Amino acid sequence: MPLISISRAAKLYDVSRPTLQKALKDGVISGQKVKAGGSESWQIDTAELARLYQLRGGNPGNEIDRIGQSLDVEKQSYSGDLSGELVKEVETLKAALAQIKEDLDQEREGRVRAEAVRDERGRIIDEMMKALPRPTEQVAEPGKRGFWARFLGR
Repeated sequence: MPLISISRAAKLYDVSRPTLQKALKDGVISGQKVKAGGSESWQIDTAELARLYQLRGGNPGNEIDRIGQSLDVEKQSYSGDLSGELVKEVETLKAALAQIKEDLDQEREGRVRAEAVRDERGRIIDEMMKALPRPTEQVAEPGKRGFWARFLGR
């Protein structure tokens, strides 16, 4: 099913651009946002348009066939130029993904080593704490009072 722009749809079907934009916004018809040349534009399926709107004069079958043929020609002209570039980009992305996976594996190994060191140090600290004598509770001498006790009159 060929996709066409809002402007082209307005020219082919008996409907204005604002009406199409409102229909897209309200969800009456569905479309796809396509980025091209740094800007976004809506592409609408001709089946969606044919369901709701009438073509401007002419035979509907011939017009839709003409749209499909023109889109096939556009696809063919792009496919030759883009296939080589896309293959290169896919290979570049695969290499970047492999590098990211390798970095992630190294980070995981480092984290496992760090956790082992942490556990060992914790065990050593626990052993040292057990070896220390228990603190004795200090009882204040009967004649001495602390600052706050004197201040508060206790």
